Amino acid sequence: MQVDGALDDTQSVETDVEIAVTFTGFGKYNIKVLLLCGLIYMNTGFSISSVGLILPSAACDFQLTTIDKGRISATPTLGMIIGAYFWGCLADLVGRKKALLTSTISYAFCEIISSVVSNYWGFLLLKFFSGFSISGHSTVVFTYLGEFQSGKTRERMLCWMEMAWSLGLIALPLTGWLVIPIHISFINDFFSFRSWNLFVIVCALPSVFIGCWLLSFPESPKYLAESGNNYQLAKTLFMMHKENTGNSCEDYLETLSQNGYEQLSLKLRNVQEETTPMSSENQLKRVRQLLANIYQQTLLLMKPPLLRKTANVCSIMFCLGSSYYALMLWFPELFQRFATFEGKSPAAAASVCSVSEQSLSRNQMNYNCLTTIPRTVYVHTLILGIACVPLSVMLPLCVDKLGYKFYLVISTLVASGVALGLLFVKSSIENLILSCIFEAASSIGMSIVLAIVVDLFPTNLRAIAAALCAFCGRLGALVGNHMFGYLIDTHCLILIIIVAVQLLVCSVLGYLLPIGRHPETTVFSLKNVS
Repeated sequence: MQVDGALDDTQSVETDVEIAVTFTGFGKYNIKVLLLCGLIYMNTGFSISSVGLILPSAACDFQLTTIDKGRISATPTLGMIIGAYFWGCLADLVGRKKALLTSTISYAFCEIISSVVSNYWGFLLLKFFSGFSISGHSTVVFTYLGEFQSGKTRERMLCWMEMAWSLGLIALPLTGWLVIPIHISFINDFFSFRSWNLFVIVCALPSVFIGCWLLSFPESPKYLAESGNNYQLAKTLFMMHKENTGNSCEDYLETLSQNGYEQLSLKLRNVQEETTPMSSENQLKRVRQLLANIYQQTLLLMKPPLLRKTANVCSIMFCLGSSYYALMLWFPELFQRFATFEGKSPAAAASVCSVSEQSLSRNQMNYNCLTTIPRTVYVHTLILGIACVPLSVMLPLCVDKLGYKFYLVISTLVASGVALGLLFVKSSIENLILSCIFEAASSIGMSIVLAIVVDLFPTNLRAIAAALCAFCGRLGALVGNHMFGYLIDTHCLILIIIVAVQLLVCSVLGYLLPIGRHPETTVFSLKNVS
């Protein structure tokens, strides 16, 4: 990519900024940006999964059938599909930080408005825009976090994001359990507001806090370097070095010189702040140039030698998204069906499919409407989130030794086997155990693929590759949601077999990914580059 004012060329920019970031050290600032990105990703899991608790709660107000619930579950996913590529392009146009900030604030706005909309189709429309906005989180956050890390620490830091997702899944049922059972009822001919509407508002509040905190963070160093903003790049590097080591910018520049990077040290020392604002004509020219560059970047991903990598990760994300979101968003509904069945027939045994068939019989007589959600739904959903924690801790601690590929292959194989096991459960406890294993294994796979993209593609293609990957994952999620809504009551066996086969395909494709045991660190291999 060639942009006016950028450091030499793409390869030179990538090399220089990798070295520059490495010599800022590792410390307080890296932890701070990890906490920020962890909150963003935790909020993503929290927000996406909240639909599962809204479904049984909103059934009475909107008179929902299973297919109606499928629409509510799938509509945000449709927004995510369209939003995924949009946010990736925006991150390359205006920066990672601005894209994250815009998606965070717009998500909070859409959710708060949707909480007071009493019309089913109006609610669906706002859920579409919520999904469109929240997709900016998962599309950009891994890139933003990764571009503040050196090659030596990037892998481990990205893997800690899985813990953030797990914490979001734990916070969700606790929040739902606290809010949804509250007896709130404001109803007239034009408006209704119950506890589940309040729950929607509460779920939107973390985005407001995250957006305010994000304002205090800089743009990522790699984006600043590639966009030619060398003054802000130098300020960011100096600030990172000072927070990490407590030393001054002079110490940082001297360290670069002593390690053989005199040219880079001089570039950073001699940059000057641009006081003349860019004219509207030049701004328009830059936007056109960047749009053309995004188009060229997309073409590069679709051609050898990157085509195989692109096709591989996109196929994995589609199959994982279809399987993971199909079940994850419907687990609270399945827990409620088991709770209802066992409440009426406590001594009887039933599988997921038989419980769903009985639910269909009830739905044919009336809408699936319960005024209260059984306590076991919250408890089981909470256990589901807690079950993800052990693997979330093991992933960053062991990834250096075992590598991305090992975790991806094993996690998807386990999830495939567990999906088939759902055919043979006989009680809600057995269903809960297998659901926990499925959730933990498949969510690990999702996070690993997003982390792999950061290491698999060069810096100038990273955001677009992440956007394309997220697009395929959301497309799979839309297919999986519709598939679940239409098949669970009438063709349960076929549904579970499809999910298991998709996960098996992920395992095979993961094994074929062109990555080694773990990515090579970059700085030491570049030590002698002038």
